[in-house]
Amino acid sequence: MTPWEVAVAQADVTGHLILYTQAPIVKKMRVRGVLPGPDGAPTVRIALGGRKATVDDLLTIYEIPLFQHDEVLLPREAVSRVRHEAGEVRFYSGGQVGNVLDTPLIRLSEDVPCEERLEDRAHTLLTALNCPAPGYEEREKAESLLIGFLYLSEGRMRLYVRHQGDPDVVGCDVRLAEAGPAVIAEVFSRSQERELFEEPENDPHCTAVLDLTH
Repeated sequence: MTPWEVAVAQADVTGHLILYTQAPIVKKMRVRGVLPGPDGAPTVRIALGGRKATVDDLLTIYEIPLFQHDEVLLPREAVSRVRHEAGEVRFYSGGQVGNVLDTPLIRLSEDVPCEERLEDRAHTLLTALNCPAPGYEEREKAESLLIGFLYLSEGRMRLYVRHQGDPDVVGCDVRLAEAGPAVIAEVFSRSQERELFEEPENDPHCTAVLDLTH
């Protein structure tokens, strides 16, 4: 898979999982981050926590392959796999368990069961009719993509951005209370201004950080 195909698949999952920042994905847990695989790895990482959790108090991060047998991971499959794993206590082999962002990282295999709920189908139907999301082909042709996000402390969020023809992932930090039209307009344009980049410190999911917390 090409790096851009990985980015498109990542953006597809990210767009779908935004719903679960506002509603629980399983039990009382919500999606508090969707992270691209480090160094362009064809995986998506889904961070779970409570309703107000930030990077400092996440519960678990699940890593799922974006491609299986050359088939792209469908967003609903990502949701189903997270629900299956987080719905009850499970035991994992040493090779499946790691740590990232000071949070337990669980690497899921390709054979985790998937089961879509009727309310998920209803949400897909209603949003498609009311406000159609970009399709996979539209994302392939896009110049820039939002491929992830992460709730930070102090009311901030990190937005992970990729640009066509550029293998680097840029993390754009914004202050949510100030994230109006001006900031939205800056995310894709200013994330190409390399002279503004800073080191990502302990975040392995991006190669540079841009501070837009005006």
